[in-house]
Amino acid sequence: MSVYRPTYRDRNGDTVQSRVWWFHFMYAGRHIQESSKSTRKTIAIEAEKNRHLELERASAGLPSVAPEERIRRISEALKEYQQQYGINHRKSSITMVKNRSTHLRRHLGALMLSDVTAPRIVEYMQKRASESTRRGPETGGRTINLEIQILASAMGHTWKTLWPRVKKLAENHDVGRALLPEQEELILQTAAANQSPLIYPFLFTLAWTGLRSDEARVLRWSQISFADAGEVTVGGSKTEAGKGRRIPMSANLKAVLAQHVAWYTARLGEPRAEWYVFPRMNRLAPVDPARPVGSLKTAWHSVRTAAKVNCRLHDFRHSFCTKLAEAGVPEGTMLDIMGHMSTAMLRRYSHIRAQARREAMDALESRQFPSLGAKESAKVIAPDGEKTPVTH
Repeated sequence: MSVYRPTYRDRNGDTVQSRVWWFHFMYAGRHIQESSKSTRKTIAIEAEKNRHLELERASAGLPSVAPEERIRRISEALKEYQQQYGINHRKSSITMVKNRSTHLRRHLGALMLSDVTAPRIVEYMQKRASESTRRGPETGGRTINLEIQILASAMGHTWKTLWPRVKKLAENHDVGRALLPEQEELILQTAAANQSPLIYPFLFTLAWTGLRSDEARVLRWSQISFADAGEVTVGGSKTEAGKGRRIPMSANLKAVLAQHVAWYTARLGEPRAEWYVFPRMNRLAPVDPARPVGSLKTAWHSVRTAAKVNCRLHDFRHSFCTKLAEAGVPEGTMLDIMGHMSTAMLRRYSHIRAQARREAMDALESRQFPSLGAKESAKVIAPDGEKTPVTH
């Protein structure tokens, strides 16, 4: 058994030693490695001893949760976990934990920690999966797995430690897809006819900037410039590479946002620099331009359903990246516009569509056989001088 402070590399590539102590030991042929969550070595040593004792009690069939912990409710544990989590995590991660905890409190909040057994977890997963079926494809196996992981963390352990025989749900590892041009056009036309006044300019912004939905949702008017050709400047972003990037406006996006300004001004007055482009709404009317719209999920679901196109909001980002690639935009420029940190991530988002691949092959073929027509180019000159049909 031993305690130690792990080392890691920071963003500059320098080796840094963590201030938090960890412990690790072997138990029943398994390697146990966990954080003590303390910067004091003496506390880490005690945590290691307690963890070892807890495993021994569990092996003997004895309660492994301390008496004072057994009477705590899940809602209390989640509340404390959220408060601690908010100290040293990004805002987006804090919001994610808050949103996922809502479902945990709704189904399990009244239970005590000792009541959250493996059968309870399986039952929770089944309930959430059935809710997902009714509410649409956004909530799936990955989301439910994440909720269970948050619950385990709130209880002070890992999933594997608490419920070793409960398997995770299958997750969709599809990285996304690029919409066909006609699908994108259909969605935008449907959005223009939707009763929500924000969904059309919002989707159009995603389609012609490649912004992540949260990046677009919190845009302020100070980030929109109509001068000359127009430009959108990204504020906070998921990645360091994405912060502050500047994306030129297309002529059609500029026209759509100009119409949005007219609607905005008629209801809220002349937009101020600090106001949000997509303001907080009350049903169909804007109520607070100093706060961003909370969610456009309902409007987006109605648009997607009416258009009969099964896709995600994030697919607009894949589509935009694909349009850049098909237009022959240099990779360096694409990286700058998309805000990715690596070419590998860029390739993940760029999907060359079948039509573009066909056009590329036709262009190559016409260059190789410029004097042959479309049908005649289906034959090549064999080494012996005879025309031989291409076999597939």
